[in-house]
Amino acid sequence: MTDQHKGGYQGGSGRGGNSRAPRQGGFDKRSGGNRGERRYDRSEGGYRKDGKGGSYGGPKRDGKPYGDRKPGGKPYGGRDGKPYGKPGGKPYGNRDGKPSGERDRKPYGSRDGKPYSDRKPGGKSYGSRDGKSFGGPRSGERRGAPRGGKPFKKYDGGQRGFGSSSQGRFDGKRDGSFDRRKFNDAERRVDADAQVHNVNEAAAGQEASFNNASASDEHGRPASRDGRPRRDERAGGRPRDARGPRGDRRGPKSSDKPRLSPGRAAACAIGKTVRERDAFTAEITPSVLATFEGISPEDAAFATKIARGVTATIGTLDEFIDRNLKSPDDIGAEVRDALRVSAYELLFLGKDDYAAVDQGVELVRSIAPAASGLANAVLRKMATSAKKFPYGNPDLSLQVLARSQAFPLWLAKRLMNEMGLKQATAFMRASNADAPVYIAVNAIKAKDEDVVEIFDQAGSLMKESETVAGCYLVEDARVLRKPEVRALFENGSVCVSDESAQAIAALACPKEDVEAFLEIGAGRGTKTILLQSNAVRAFGRTIPMVSVDDHAFKGDLLEKRVAAYGINSVRPLTMDARKLSEKLPEASFDAVFVDAPCTGVGTLRRHPEIRWRLTAAQIADMSSVEYDILAEAAKMVKPGGTLTYATCTVFAEENENVVERFRKTKFGESFEVEETLSTTLSASGPDAHYAVRLRRVR
Repeated sequence: MTDQHKGGYQGGSGRGGNSRAPRQGGFDKRSGGNRGERRYDRSEGGYRKDGKGGSYGGPKRDGKPYGDRKPGGKPYGGRDGKPYGKPGGKPYGNRDGKPSGERDRKPYGSRDGKPYSDRKPGGKSYGSRDGKSFGGPRSGERRGAPRGGKPFKKYDGGQRGFGSSSQGRFDGKRDGSFDRRKFNDAERRVDADAQVHNVNEAAAGQEASFNNASASDEHGRPASRDGRPRRDERAGGRPRDARGPRGDRRGPKSSDKPRLSPGRAAACAIGKTVRERDAFTAEITPSVLATFEGISPEDAAFATKIARGVTATIGTLDEFIDRNLKSPDDIGAEVRDALRVSAYELLFLGKDDYAAVDQGVELVRSIAPAASGLANAVLRKMATSAKKFPYGNPDLSLQVLARSQAFPLWLAKRLMNEMGLKQATAFMRASNADAPVYIAVNAIKAKDEDVVEIFDQAGSLMKESETVAGCYLVEDARVLRKPEVRALFENGSVCVSDESAQAIAALACPKEDVEAFLEIGAGRGTKTILLQSNAVRAFGRTIPMVSVDDHAFKGDLLEKRVAAYGINSVRPLTMDARKLSEKLPEASFDAVFVDAPCTGVGTLRRHPEIRWRLTAAQIADMSSVEYDILAEAAKMVKPGGTLTYATCTVFAEENENVVERFRKTKFGESFEVEETLSTTLSASGPDAHYAVRLRRVR
């Protein structure tokens, strides 16, 4: 029966418990009595269909007032004609004249007439199993019994954190309350999609660095230490950030918002600096990363990858962002810097929508809090729009093809006209790939076999070039971070240089020992080092060399670098290469090498700024400068000497056309072509370069 004054819910077994037996005094349609007699009776009164007891649910019955239907009738709550609560009557909640809980029955919350949790020694208390209290032991005591032999204290309404009825609130200070566990930052997963190989040459010496996976996942949480996925993301589950804390389905709280990834923050800062200074990404990246104290090598590598990618695809990214704005003027330059990071991840890294959107909003909030709402709306539209990118079929439209490969349309057309559609498409795709890492062994300071052995012991095999002596492909660029390998760069035993660049240096090196060599366009001195290393391989010594560049700071850098590589036979000279005759006597060098300034289109994957800064007019202007330098350099060659002209571009206007234009001049007729070198760009191969070696025959 359901009777709060008889020890709770009691089934037909005679014991308190949740039995399915018929209940005494309750609502019973299954008992053997009259099925039409249904009653709901708490105190032997209330609602009945048998015509007994007071009415319930209305003020009258049979036209008589409630509780006063006939003389001697039972008023509400009373029995036997006695009003509720009168002397001699049964108090509320009692029967048989005994107070509640003192009849010969089981008290509330007890069994067998014994108090709660004290039925018998060793018995099971409420909510326990095998004599153990619910929830397990706590400081050697049982929760189901008084602690230390002391009786339970009476609840005073505020003891456990609840205030008085006037307060009506919970202050979160209950004794023994369960603290919701926060997200564990130690459980982190590796963003495997972010792995990239990238080696940068430092100004004061060759220092290689490998760009590995991001240490922060797409939500800004650090990655797991063991590379396994987060517990809440296994088996395809949604990340906990998207569900909110355990037991709370109202969404994440403010304290659970994703943390901004350090790598993305650094990438945005690099992009901003490149934009403001019109700088080169590779040159300013180290200084910007240095401002992020404590950034991990993995996050720094991820920032470098994104920054380079954003720079290489910036025109396509801006077009994509503008598609999702009412007007390009709706956002400022700094907000656009942040949106470019997310756009690059959506279009070219294939990041999940929620990751790119969440981190994009956090990135905008970090630099322009007032724009975070707008950014949220724009990023969601971008996530949807990205699924339709590149908005057409690349096989049917050159414009769509150019967009899909993040190339300006004019540049894609020019490549197609010069190479054909198939080769141009392969070239654009290769330009978006990560460049392989080649090293050159400096024969002045090291032997090839010794360098190969050190790399092998450090954990990476090297593939020797089939055409260039001392050139090796590093198959696992991560080895460049090992101390024993870094030592090779620091002591000048090796340097990083593309295989095509090494091939050009080998082509420019004289076949016989010479006493006077002129280099034009020294730059940072990499080809200077390569030339001298080849000279040592061929002649057993370095050769006397004058190295010309039009920037004085490059001359200072050259002196330091060649000294670090054991070279002391180079004399830097600062001047305009188009006016060599003003400082140097004509026909005074056995060999001349022109490393011509060019558009650099063959090295787009190493110099991401080129494709969006270059214009068609600049190609024509550059070819004019290249011709002037070649014609002036030819005057410096002795009869019988060699003249080597080289570029790192693919346009005939800068390559073959310049050479042919020179050879058609009266003086150019005295030069004959000895050898030509032209490399094509491939995803896993070297950069695209061009070179020709001429010999002065009269």
